[in-house]
Amino acid sequence: MRRGRSISRGFSLIELLVAVLVMGIGVLGVTALQMVSLQNNRDALERAEAVQLAYDIMDRIRANPGAAAGVAYAGVDIGDGPPGANDCIANVCSEAQMVAFDVASWKCTLGSYHGDGVCQGLRAGGILPTEDQQPGLPQGDGSIEIDGAGTVTITVQWAETNGQIQSVVAESQG
Repeated sequence: MRRGRSISRGFSLIELLVAVLVMGIGVLGVTALQMVSLQNNRDALERAEAVQLAYDIMDRIRANPGAAAGVAYAGVDIGDGPPGANDCIANVCSEAQMVAFDVASWKCTLGSYHGDGVCQGLRAGGILPTEDQQPGLPQGDGSIEIDGAGTVTITVQWAETNGQIQSVVAESQG
């Protein structure tokens, strides 16, 4: 028999607790990284949607050439609700009616005006998709400015989840 020598086998309780602590910190780190990644993906999606909405109204302005190089679209500000509009898809509209229809459709897709009567009418008539199909941006709104040189400036703004207002500005020569 050997005396004075002990043979140890397995892990001690302290080694096990240290291993669990290291694993726990690693899992928390990965979870935090995943949360940041999801938030960044959401921000990128909202920014891409804002750019798409800015180009949507820019294309509408270009498609209505009789509206004096887009000047009829000027003066739409953030906070302005959608104007009353006729259904220019089912009916023949004048240039001015087409401007009102384009601005109303655009404002309704931005996100802030879902409860507006004009937007509800456009959705009920099947002209615009439902809120579930196209929710728009959180607190989304927009403006259209045209300067004396004919430069069209479209601004689309929205609120991030932390309440910070973000905006996208698109410019085009009329």
